[in-house]
Amino acid sequence: MKNNVTPEEIRERYETIKPYINRTPIIHAVKLSELSGNEVFVKLENLQKAGSFKIRGALSKILALSENERKKGIIAASAGNHSQGVGYAGQMLGIPTTIVMPETAPIAKINATKKYGVDLVLHGNFFDDAQAKATEIAKEKGLVLVHAFNDIDIVKGQGSIGVEILEDIKDADYVLVPVGGGGVMAGISAYIKQVNPNCKLIAVESENVPSYYESRKTGKPFLVNAKPSIADGIAVKQTGEVTFEILNKYVDDVVLVSEEEIAQTILFLFENCKILAEGAGASTSAAILFNKLNVKNKKIVCVLTGGNIDVTSFLNITNQALFATGRRVVLRIGAPLGKNTLSKVTDIIYKNGIQIYRISESQFENSLKINREILKVVLEINAPIELENLKKDLKDQGFEIVQ
Repeated sequence: MKNNVTPEEIRERYETIKPYINRTPIIHAVKLSELSGNEVFVKLENLQKAGSFKIRGALSKILALSENERKKGIIAASAGNHSQGVGYAGQMLGIPTTIVMPETAPIAKINATKKYGVDLVLHGNFFDDAQAKATEIAKEKGLVLVHAFNDIDIVKGQGSIGVEILEDIKDADYVLVPVGGGGVMAGISAYIKQVNPNCKLIAVESENVPSYYESRKTGKPFLVNAKPSIADGIAVKQTGEVTFEILNKYVDDVVLVSEEEIAQTILFLFENCKILAEGAGASTSAAILFNKLNVKNKKIVCVLTGGNIDVTSFLNITNQALFATGRRVVLRIGAPLGKNTLSKVTDIIYKNGIQIYRISESQFENSLKINREILKVVLEINAPIELENLKKDLKDQGFEIVQ
C-alpha cells in the first residue's frame, strides 16, 4: 500500500501538534443513547481552536515544512473550516497565508477566516472549484499548497483525534466520522483500526454529495454531480486519491443522511445536548438518530467535527426542522371582519395551551368574500392532538380553517 500511516507515526505527529491544540472532550449523549438503544458518545471538535478539527491537520503539515518553504508562504482552499485552521496556524507561526474559498461559503466562515489576517480569494461554488484556483495560484507564486485532505501529513494530524478517542473510550464498538475529501476519516480509521481491529469505522456522508459512497462502488475516487448541502464542510465532489486508498483499507462501511435528517439533528443536539453543531458535524449523530446502523447495545463514538455555523443559517435550519417534525405549523383562519376577531382567536389558541410564534392578517386575498379576513398564525405545537383540538374549537366558534 503506497499511502499508509502507522499508529506510531500518528502518535508522533500528535506529540508535535499537541502544544498548539485543545484536547477536546468526549461526552456521553444521554438522550441519543436512550433513543437509539446504544451507549453513544460525542467527540466535541466544535470546541477545538478555530471551531473545528482542521487545525490538527494544518499544523501537522505546516510544522513538517522546511524553513525555506515557510518563508515562501502557504495557500489553502476550503469551504470554511480548513481555511480557518490554516489561517489560525499561519498566524500563530508567522507564515504568510493565502486562502481560497467558494463564493457560496457561509458568511460566518468567510468573516472568521479574514480575522486571521490572510489574503482571501473567493472563487467557484464548491470546494473543488476553490481547490483548482488555489493550485493555480500556488504554481504562479511559488506558494506551498496545504491541501484540505489529500496529503499524508494532513492525514497524520487528523489521526490525532483517533489517539484521543481510544484514550477515553478504549472499547468503542463503532466510531462514526463525517467524510468529504476523506482526510479526517483516513487519519482516524488508520489509527483506530490498527490499534483496535474489532472497532468498526463508519463513514457518514450527505445524500446530496455522496462522493465516497459512489467511490466504494467503483473502487476509485468518483466525481459526483453534487447538490447544495447544509453540510458544507463535507460537500466535496471527489474523494482524494491518497485518502481513498487509506479509507478503502480501514473503513467498514459508509452511510448517507439526508438534508432533512441533518437539519433535525442540529436542532436535536442544540435542545438535548446543548451542542451547537454545523451540518457536517451533526451528520454522525444524524446517522444514529435516524438508525442508519440498525444496531443495539453498542458503544458508539460520533465525531462532531465542527461548530462553525452562522446565526442566520442556524435559525433557517432549525425553523425548517421544527416544521418538518410538526412542532411548528401554519394555520390560516377565515374570520369575519371585526374589532374583536383577533382577540377571540388568540383566546381560543391560548386556552388550548398552544403558543403563538407569529401572527398576521390579510384583507387583500382574491378569494375573500366581503367583510371577511384571513388570519395567518404560526404556532408552536407539542403534540398533534393539540392541533386537532384547536381546529375543532375554532370551528365550533364559527371560524373557518382555510387550506
